[in-house]
Amino acid sequence: MKTKPAAASMFWLVLLLATSLSLKAHALTDDGPDDEMDEVTPEELSYIDIPVDERIFKVRWNEVPYNKRFFDYSPAEIEARWDEFMVGVRAPFPSPGYLEYMGSNHPEILENVENFRGYDDLSRRLVHVWRLFLRGDFQQAREDGLKLGIMGLYPAMFSQITYAIYLADRQTEKYMMLQDAANRIREHIYLIDRLEDDPIASELVAFTKLGHAYAIARIAEESPVPIIVVRGYIGLIKDNAEEIIELEPDHPLGHAFRAAVDANIMRRVGRATGRMTYGARSVVVDESFAKAFEMAPDIPILNYEYANAIMYMSRKRDLNQAIDYLTRATRYTPTWSMDALDTMYAFKRLQEAHLYDQHYRSFRAFERHRRRFSRVTDHNLTNVLSPPLNRDMMEHPQNYALPEVK
Repeated sequence: MKTKPAAASMFWLVLLLATSLSLKAHALTDDGPDDEMDEVTPEELSYIDIPVDERIFKVRWNEVPYNKRFFDYSPAEIEARWDEFMVGVRAPFPSPGYLEYMGSNHPEILENVENFRGYDDLSRRLVHVWRLFLRGDFQQAREDGLKLGIMGLYPAMFSQITYAIYLADRQTEKYMMLQDAANRIREHIYLIDRLEDDPIASELVAFTKLGHAYAIARIAEESPVPIIVVRGYIGLIKDNAEEIIELEPDHPLGHAFRAAVDANIMRRVGRATGRMTYGARSVVVDESFAKAFEMAPDIPILNYEYANAIMYMSRKRDLNQAIDYLTRATRYTPTWSMDALDTMYAFKRLQEAHLYDQHYRSFRAFERHRRRFSRVTDHNLTNVLSPPLNRDMMEHPQNYALPEVK
């Protein structure tokens, strides 16, 4: 959404406010004032939604760095182990009975289903999309899922978000994929809002809100503070996080996401500004993660997200505790694609924690250099296919720049 010329004066007023907030926020951090602001171009501040280049969906995506046969389950195995696989995200199983109920009461879910031949066939096709996702065929899962209406959109976008975070080479590519997922999910928010009063649909509603907010949150966590403010990311993410818990009080990743939102706010604007301006509190982070671990103690993403939260809130004071949680995340035996990639990323993040511990006194300086590396090189820092950051990368990012895309 481009800024209209008539609103130019308001745009620059907002930019000035965002810049002022950024400087104030940096000055209130535990590490003291920051003498180098995030670089932001006028173009980046001129749109709310990141422009998406459709070519990223037409090229062949990177393959997962493991043998997919390890996680290739039959439809019967997927149904039997569904609750195990979905313990964190709580997606509903697309059984014929569930689809028939949803289709009868909310016929919009059947819109854009190619060659609809009844609920048994639709269930079979949807389970196959989930099978592709579980084993790591993310591009095919996306392509097949987009042919199956709203119920197919979710595994398709879940696959796309997972690929964007863990396998996309470029930060720009990652952002576009996340924005595209958020856009596609947002198109159906009108329906999701109507489903909130249906208790049978509550899991689907919570899963939808989690997917939409999670995609935006992964853009926001590495974006400069002025962009976060101008695009209204914090309010959008916090509102969705609260709604997920209201809909599904026993949603593990819902609680973890709610906690991670507050931790990331403190990371970017400091504890004092985070508390006063956005209501972000460390006690909420600790309590929410405790609930998440109680509900789902054996998934790696909770461990590495809590480790991140500890670093964001306490810097080096509790760094050994954060390292312990990252180490724990690397030791899980994964049972499907997302767990496997979460575990691999935890190892990479563990190397970053050691880099911070050994070579940086200030967390703010470490974060600034980390973001500078990504901005100069266009490397996606959460890509598990690329090597962990080291000191030379941080000091000489220009030597590691990816070639320009033509």
